Amino acid sequence: MMNWKALELALFDAARQALQTLLDEGCSPLYAAAFHASYREEGAVLSLPSFAANSLQALSEDYPDEEDESFSSVKWNPADWRWDWEICAGESFTRLDDELQAHANRLGPRQWQAAEQRLLVTASRAARALGRHFAQHPGVTPGFVVIFHDFAGYMALAKRSMTRQQFEENFPVELAIENTQRAVAALPLAEQAAFYASRLHCSDGISGEDAERWLIANGRPAQAALIEQLNGHKEPTAAARILGLAGMADEPVIQALRRQAIEACEQPTRNWCAKALGYLEDFDWLMQQAFDVAVAGICANFDGFRWRSVEPPVLDYTPVERLLDQRPELAAAVEEALVDVYGQIDTTTADVNEALRGLASPHVAIRRHAVSGLNNRGLLPDDALRAIEALRLATQDADEQVRHLAGLGLEAMQPFAAFHQGSL
Repeated sequence: MMNWKALELALFDAARQALQTLLDEGCSPLYAAAFHASYREEGAVLSLPSFAANSLQALSEDYPDEEDESFSSVKWNPADWRWDWEICAGESFTRLDDELQAHANRLGPRQWQAAEQRLLVTASRAARALGRHFAQHPGVTPGFVVIFHDFAGYMALAKRSMTRQQFEENFPVELAIENTQRAVAALPLAEQAAFYASRLHCSDGISGEDAERWLIANGRPAQAALIEQLNGHKEPTAAARILGLAGMADEPVIQALRRQAIEACEQPTRNWCAKALGYLEDFDWLMQQAFDVAVAGICANFDGFRWRSVEPPVLDYTPVERLLDQRPELAAAVEEALVDVYGQIDTTTADVNEALRGLASPHVAIRRHAVSGLNNRGLLPDDALRAIEALRLATQDADEQVRHLAGLGLEAMQPFAAFHQGSL
């Protein structure tokens, strides 16, 4: 059993000692310290963080031309700070680290993900306690804050370690974005949609990524504006992607996407329009198009972007089977398209039956994709056992690559077979 409280106290004590030593040396007032650089790879490692600190004087000396104060700037990136320590490298952390790795990796992805979340909470608590401990120290600035920094968690994770007042004092850029979002949310939906459509190609403030997420979830009132961008903007791919992922299968959308999939000058635009039509299941039209449009559209529902859509994808090989049956000359292109998305498969309970069916397909591209999809330690117990049995059978497949992928899957899944057997 992992002793999370002991880990929290150990992180606090090690960081406190490092920070106290630095302050005793009389450096200029520190504005921030941070736990950071916690490398995490699902099913493999969940590493303990490093610890860093910085002063405004050091920041101005090391980066004299830096004016950005946003969370993504060097001011808030501990890897760029002057003082950085491997506080968890000592002997006292060896047992805790061993316990953490054993706890995280004993029962598959769900266990690992739960352990990762608990580690984030634990390090955030240690950071907050450390901030309170040094808040009145003469060697820190009045707004001194200690955070857990991680690009995967970004600002939301850092906010766990600070008070609301500290956030408002230290992060004016993010505060302005938050205030803008709150003001926009009070507008009528049509005005909100127009605002986010106008932000699609922005990198500052509310970014294009933020706008795209909102429009996929809420963007039907922006349909006309998105079609206009699709037809006339110098960068129309975001509009095409949103129209597809938001499920806007209205006739004006379909016609605009079809036209650009054929007539657009830029290949990325044609490709994304074809993909959007695939998301919208315009398969009959796609089947009749040139090979690049047909393959991009028919194979679109297997790519990683599909998981951003308003409706979660469900595995369905039928359109690909139709394409390969009707146009066998496209087999190599389909195989290449599906190979590119092997690592983006996240098979769920809803997909298992189709993946099992895919293993019996006469088309090798489908069998290769299906056998990769069944290599998933995150499946529920009964599905995992069905997948393991299917992978065993697939080791006898006529295709060498299917056999190889099945072997890799069995190697990954077998350690969990006994656990799954016992949980049924």
